[in-house]
Amino acid sequence: MNNLMQMEWYRLKYNKFFIGCSLLCIIYGVFASKGYVADLTTRVDAIGIFTAMVYDSTIWLVLFSAIAALLIGQDFTNRTIHLEVVAGHSRIKIFISKCLIYLAVFNILMLISPIVGSIRMSFLLGWGDSWNNDVLYILRVVGFSVLLNSAVFSVCIFFAFIFRDSARTVSVSMIVLFVSAMCIAYAGPMGWYDSLPWLRFLPMNQIRTSLAYSLSTAQVSEILLSGLVYLLFFISLSFQRFNTCELR
Repeated sequence: MNNLMQMEWYRLKYNKFFIGCSLLCIIYGVFASKGYVADLTTRVDAIGIFTAMVYDSTIWLVLFSAIAALLIGQDFTNRTIHLEVVAGHSRIKIFISKCLIYLAVFNILMLISPIVGSIRMSFLLGWGDSWNNDVLYILRVVGFSVLLNSAVFSVCIFFAFIFRDSARTVSVSMIVLFVSAMCIAYAGPMGWYDSLPWLRFLPMNQIRTSLAYSLSTAQVSEILLSGLVYLLFFISLSFQRFNTCELR
């Protein structure tokens, strides 16, 4: 499986979409971070910049999910996966290697802008006074973000293995994620959480919840439950579909 993972990484790191997204994240982090200073309320320092940029990462999540769906769909369209199976690799190893590489790479992309932005603004605002607690806070946010981002990416992985076609995979993924983002944006102001309480458990919504500096046991449980249930559910369905489908 190591060979499969190395091959996935090699193909991905030279892909123009991945290179373009990496540069875009760095540029955005450098130039857009200063614009968040005016919106800071509780913490006017680099940690506050990091939190604010993660809070606004929904648009990046939709974009990168669509690109991940496109690239996996291309592996079916270009018969790359078919050739891997013909070469003697088991489907479960192909599936695991592909999921691990894509989830790892696109989670890194999601964190580039907040990290670059906070480092850039640290020269102007500093890191605050309680550095030890801040390190634990950043590690917690990164851990929860990786879990919840992976849960969202797993939905696109599911569509990729269902349709096995780039165009349909990207189209359906974009529609589902855009509707989810809109629901989260308007759920609070419109009072939808009272009539549709399940909206609170959407991974996109839990990402924002996880940014609170202090979390209760119930909130941590909701975050973990949301991320793990979505991730395991859609990854399991994706593998079941891939393991039984006829490759062409």
